[in-house]
Formats: sequence, structure tokens, C-alpha cells
Amino acid sequence: MTKLIEAALAPVIETTSPALNAELIRCMEIYRFDRGSAERFIPWSDRDWNCGLFKISCKDAAGYAEYALPSTREFADLVRWASVFTRLRGMPVTEAVRYAQKQQQWGSVRMQLAVSALADLEANLQQHITRKRLGSLPLERSFLMDCSEAYYSF
Repeated sequence: MTKLIEAALAPVIETTSPALNAELIRCMEIYRFDRGSAERFIPWSDRDWNCGLFKISCKDAAGYAEYALPSTREFADLVRWASVFTRLRGMPVTEAVRYAQKQQQWGSVRMQLAVSALADLEANLQQHITRKRLGSLPLERSFLMDCSEAYYSF
């Protein structure tokens, strides 16, 4: 079983906003935190889990989702595991949401992680929010890199 932040369980905002249709996914980043950082910033993390943050960006906003995955062979190679998300790059945000919701072949973990980050991105775009923190976790790239044992940008 995988744990995701509560945003993953929230309904995705259905919208036909022209701004969301015009905004294209430009970049995605996934961080796997080192054990000490995971314990500090993800209170529900467990030593037997790989914890981190998934970020999806477009020109004017970013969406985030924390994750915790079992420390098994399936999740060991971060690049390989996250490579399915590359298909979202270049899609308009609203199209990416619909696409991610239909990707059963990704498995529920990856599908929920993508939908959660995309829902956060939609909300941040609509409300013109630029987050500095996600809960107690600072979102500065340099800070996230310092806390990570693995990183993949695509």
C-alpha cells in the first residue's frame, strides 16, 4: 500500500479555463529524500519506505505531491519508475489531468501521484499561487537537492 498526501484523494478540478488549456507542462522533477529528511518533513514516513516529492511545472506555476513508496526492488530505480511521466511533458494542463486519470497501466501509485500533483498545479494556476512551502517542507530547489539521495528531472 502506498501513502500519498491528502490532495491525492481530493477531486480533480474540472475546468474549461482558457489559461489552463494554454499552459503546457514544461518540466517535472522527482526527489527521493534521504532518511533523515524524510523523517523530518514527512511525519507519516517510515524507515521501510522511500519518501519524496514530485513536482510538475508549467510557465507560471508548479504542482506538488509527496509520496512514500515501499523500499522494494520495484521502486529502487527512481528514473525507471518515474519515466512514465515523461508522456505528460508538452501537454496542456487540463489534457494532462484527463490523460493521467486514464493510465491504469501505470499502476495506481503512479497514477495517483500524477493526478495529485496535477490537481495541485491546477489549483495554483487558477489562484495564481506560488508556493514557498508544502506543509513544513521548504520548496526551494537547492534545499530539496540537499535533502535528496536521488533526483530526476525530465
